[in-house]
Amino acid sequence: MSGSGQTHDDHRQWAETSHCRVSAARHLGGFAVLELIAPRIARRAAPGQFVMVTVPGEGYLLRRPISLFSAEADCIALLVEARGRGSERLTRLEVGDVVDVAGPLGSAFPTQGVTNALLVGGGIGCAPLQYLADELAAAGAHVTAALGFRDFRAARAVGAFTIERLSVATEDGSVGRAGTVLHLLAALDVAPGTTVYACGPTPMIAAVQRWTFHEGLRGYVSLEAHMACGTGSCHGCVVDTARGKLRVCSEGPVFRLDEVTP
Repeated sequence: MSGSGQTHDDHRQWAETSHCRVSAARHLGGFAVLELIAPRIARRAAPGQFVMVTVPGEGYLLRRPISLFSAEADCIALLVEARGRGSERLTRLEVGDVVDVAGPLGSAFPTQGVTNALLVGGGIGCAPLQYLADELAAAGAHVTAALGFRDFRAARAVGAFTIERLSVATEDGSVGRAGTVLHLLAALDVAPGTTVYACGPTPMIAAVQRWTFHEGLRGYVSLEAHMACGTGSCHGCVVDTARGKLRVCSEGPVFRLDEVTP
């Protein structure tokens, strides 16, 4: 599998569209894990990247940006949450359906030389962390994950993950520890030099950033943003960073944790 430890320059935008057949579909409440036969995408993909997916049917003008949940051999997998009409339609895809997918797009998580990794996610932002965990574990890294959700409905997504050392928190206490993902972090014994990888809503990112700085750790973050094109052409997903205004879809979605201002 390509991509580990590559720099952003190694991931220049490649937006060729592939017609991908659904080879497996698993439903978890309002979530679906869709496995797509996409050899050209899978061969070029790296953890942290995303694809732009065309919603089947009439009335859907824009493609949806969806993180790569996994990539192996000739297949990719997507974890999709039914948030709006378009994403809800994607969760209803069945085996044999065909969708147009462009990618892989965006920057990837740096992984080279990482021996201890802490993966922190919130809500559907957890989606890229399974692929990252697979890549890190395959390279021999010790991987721990802490995922936070609002309630039982949102925590149904946990059923899609196969990370060995995985802790879960829900704000209503219905699954795992009662509280936020920060309560999980406070209870962890994190080794010095651990690399932190985070993805989730902005308030969570800000809290994880403060915690990481306090612990003297370095890390990376995958930012969420509304995207129209996915290739940087429309400049609709610009964010402020220590390097100036950058596009989440092209310069990101992965940034150093110390250069973003959530």
